[in-house]
Amino acid sequence: MEREFSDENMEEFLRQNADGLRMRPSARVWKGISTQLNRRRRKFGWILGTSLLLTTALGYYLVNESPKSSYNSTANYNSRTEKYVSKQTSEKPKISNELIAIGKKSTGDSKTSYQNNLINTESPIDNLETANKAESIFTPTIVDSYFDSGLPIETNVNGEEIVTSDPLTIESVVNNYIPKKSKLSWQTYFTPTVSYRRLNNNYIESLIPHKPAFGFQLGLAAKYPVSKIAKLRAGLQFNVNRYEIKTYNSYSQTATIRLSDRNGVSYARPVTNYNNFSGYKSSWLQNFYFQVSAPIGIELKLKGDDKVQFGIASTVQPTYMLGERAYVISTDYKNYAEMPSLVRRWNVNTNFETFVGYSTGRVNWQVGPQVRYQLLSSYLKKYPVKENLFDFGMKVGLSFNKQ
Repeated sequence: MEREFSDENMEEFLRQNADGLRMRPSARVWKGISTQLNRRRRKFGWILGTSLLLTTALGYYLVNESPKSSYNSTANYNSRTEKYVSKQTSEKPKISNELIAIGKKSTGDSKTSYQNNLINTESPIDNLETANKAESIFTPTIVDSYFDSGLPIETNVNGEEIVTSDPLTIESVVNNYIPKKSKLSWQTYFTPTVSYRRLNNNYIESLIPHKPAFGFQLGLAAKYPVSKIAKLRAGLQFNVNRYEIKTYNSYSQTATIRLSDRNGVSYARPVTNYNNFSGYKSSWLQNFYFQVSAPIGIELKLKGDDKVQFGIASTVQPTYMLGERAYVISTDYKNYAEMPSLVRRWNVNTNFETFVGYSTGRVNWQVGPQVRYQLLSSYLKKYPVKENLFDFGMKVGLSFNKQ
């Protein structure tokens, strides 16, 4: 049987059949291969770019800095050489004259020959290296221009003026500067009080029973020492005074109040519902005064030290009435009526106190009793009844020491 297939036909047969069996990679595989190749390419690009940048910067530094450094070194060297040669040359006559005298006695040489020998042996160039080493020793920098300290000035062997003491450095000026502390001190204080009133007539006092009520004082004071034991004091203070009057609620009636001034006698007749003797219900009326004052006075330390002190203080207090609710008694003493127009706006008070002071280092405390008295009546002169207020309280003051 004749062979129908040769070697060439066999290879062609296999190639045609294998083409149908070829495996093609998926799109995901091709994408992974592309990403890996691009990553390597970018990494190599970064390394190459960074290397070129560093090489360029280093070359620029070497090109620009080396000549400048060399020039500065040469200039400094030449400058030091010229100064040193000039200095040594100017000192030759002095050194030579001293040594010539010794040389004459010892060797008997002539002045000219001995001087020439000294000049030849004392060459400033030979000692230049020693001068450069001494000059390179670090010395602290001082202020180039400083104020005239008034220190005496001396002259050295070279004719140069020098100050006998070192000039001030920046550190010494800063360290020696001590700011002045202000003598003025400030104190805040609070005083719970009990308020009373005193009338100018004992008979009226017996007809108008009253009881005290609580008030308070709140203030800020500035103190300035004038001696070791005395301080001037001034400040601002708010005061609340209260007391209560016993009366009766009654039907409406007219109160008669007699007023006298330079124009003669007049009468005010306000309508009121309060009777001093009878009514359908007992009640208490509250007289209320709200004031602002400016205490001015002196404080004395009688005994103590920086830790504990005992002292007294007194002030005069010009006072202005900010607000009030005041009931006045009628001329026949039967009724009470509210009459704001009769209240005095400006008044004067005095204050006296004792205190114990205690310092905790940062904080100073002052605690002690005080009494405050109103010099003028609460009402105008034309009203016949005179009323003076006074308070008893316990003052607590607080101030801070300056660091």
